[in-house]
Amino acid sequence: MSSWNGSSLSRGSSSSAGLIWKFFAGLIALLTPLLGITTDSLVLAQLSSKVGVMLPTERKPADVQPRNDLSNEKEIAWAGYQEVDNGNKIRVFFPSGTQDCYGYRAQVAETDDSVTIKVYEGAIPSASDHCILVGSISSLVVSLNAPLGDRKLGK
Repeated sequence: MSSWNGSSLSRGSSSSAGLIWKFFAGLIALLTPLLGITTDSLVLAQLSSKVGVMLPTERKPADVQPRNDLSNEKEIAWAGYQEVDNGNKIRVFFPSGTQDCYGYRAQVAETDDSVTIKVYEGAIPSASDHCILVGSISSLVVSLNAPLGDRKLGK
């Protein structure tokens, strides 16, 4: 009998269900870019990013301005990207909270073979102690020192 435990569907041993789940998520993540598929689904983008495959997306941009005045920062997962300005910039998409309470910034590390982007969320200085729970998808544009080209994009 299958049961929902709030985060995953499990049947029998949770370790075997986890392996099956990872197998199918990995298979989907690997096949979609090979077939030239882009995604507007944050769920599919998040699944693929869990196994290290970053998918381009055709999602409508919802750019926020990066902030450097955040407190209580934490790294958050981003899923899906778009190349902007011929690959000289990358737009990453991530789940976000209300902009009355939360701000975002990105950190970029580049090598000859890869580009790593980390997104951070934190409280803005004027944030209330009581923020409402409103979720949305936002995006942030980061500049690169050189076009993305054939380099691997990761978190």
